[in-house]
Amino acid sequence: MKILLIAVVIVVLARTFYIRLVPIKQVKAIPYRQVDDTYQILDVRDYNTAGCLVQGSKHIPYGYLPRFYAEIEHRPIHLLVESQMDLNMASRFLRKKGYSVNSYTMMKKPCKVKGMIYKEA
Repeated sequence: MKILLIAVVIVVLARTFYIRLVPIKQVKAIPYRQVDDTYQILDVRDYNTAGCLVQGSKHIPYGYLPRFYAEIEHRPIHLLVESQMDLNMASRFLRKKGYSVNSYTMMKKPCKVKGMIYKEA
């Protein structure tokens, strides 16, 4: 019985490790300014840490994806993420729901004014 319990715990921990930390190779990093109009830009950063939003993007934090993923259009997705873990988890979730995640941008630079929108010059 103890061996079965240990095996279950190991499987659960291995799955959690895989989902969070193993990178997805098919998703490439490109700046969001180079994304085509055919892509939908989806910002999955947290409300508190996102700061500035990108003009034309849809902002749904990763924690809210299970509730609001139906609002995302079915076209190729470009993700705006804060960390590699956010990218891994959001990409796997969206692919599981039938969406095509093709690229991402790591947004690490903090915004000076909360609620400001990045606009192209």
